[in-house]
Amino acid sequence: MRGRSIEWPFLCLNLFSRFGLIPDHGQNQTNNEADHKMPQKQLPICFLNGESSNLISVIDRGLCYGHGLFETIRLSDTQMPLWDYHYQRLRKGAHTLSISLDNHLLQGYLDQLIANCPDNGIVKIMITAGRGDRGYRLSNTSPNYLLQWFPLSDYPNHYQRCGVTLKLCQHRLASSPQLAGIKHLNRLDQVIARGEWGDEYEEGLMLDQYGHVIEAVSGNLFFYRDGAWFTPKLDQCGVAGVMRQYIMEELCNLSLSSLSKIEEVTCLLDDLLSADEVFICNSVNGIWPVLSLENLVPGNPGLANQSSWSLGPQTLALQAALYKSLPAYLNSTE
Repeated sequence: MRGRSIEWPFLCLNLFSRFGLIPDHGQNQTNNEADHKMPQKQLPICFLNGESSNLISVIDRGLCYGHGLFETIRLSDTQMPLWDYHYQRLRKGAHTLSISLDNHLLQGYLDQLIANCPDNGIVKIMITAGRGDRGYRLSNTSPNYLLQWFPLSDYPNHYQRCGVTLKLCQHRLASSPQLAGIKHLNRLDQVIARGEWGDEYEEGLMLDQYGHVIEAVSGNLFFYRDGAWFTPKLDQCGVAGVMRQYIMEELCNLSLSSLSKIEEVTCLLDDLLSADEVFICNSVNGIWPVLSLENLVPGNPGLANQSSWSLGPQTLALQAALYKSLPAYLNSTE
């Protein structure tokens, strides 16, 4: 077809911008110039397969089908405190999605990004299945490695000190045992759930289609009751967060008697409402105590529209143990 030519690089950029895969260079820039290794106008920083670029093919399977994985990693003084856990989850996800993960390449690309970004912030790794033919059928493709740096989100520090309020999301998670636990690129459940509120809540609570408590929109959940900690099972849906794993595997070994009893359970809403303490967590923000759950059961006069918990000693002790073992989380937004 003759006529106006199509500039493919710009088409790639425009399409990926629509899907939120290309950062807006005018947003999320930090004011701390002393913490910069590159001029501020070049932030956020993005490398694709080792090249400074934010363009990716329109036939990449990550764009076309969500065929890929990602990790959002806390960077503190050029170190990633939970990298081993992130890498374990990447490997598991890559195996599930039949993506050939090259550890040598990934480590080289990661070292390159860290050498060219500020010492603190958020590192995001996206690994797609690469370019492929039209259709769902798997083919021999080479993965694409997209690595980005962003400044830390400007959440108030009182979220971790004083606690947050959750909204009970109406959107429910579907069961998908094969995908449960991994952090694949298809995040439509979280997009829909996050669209249910604006700024009136700090986070949302997600249930599955059977009414079981699963997770927060952007993190995992723990609750304390009858002298022990519990967290929902994630064998049918949900993301197995690395902070969740760290709390269960590492903090359990500290001298906190309550932590030795963390149990993964099938959790109904009533179980959560009868808890003494509740918190949510993720690998960027650490631990946020939960003070209340609102919009509980709209239209059901038998249940209240709000439930609340105290900022209790068990959660505070767990936060203190986290700060001692990983000081980067002492101030989650600094």
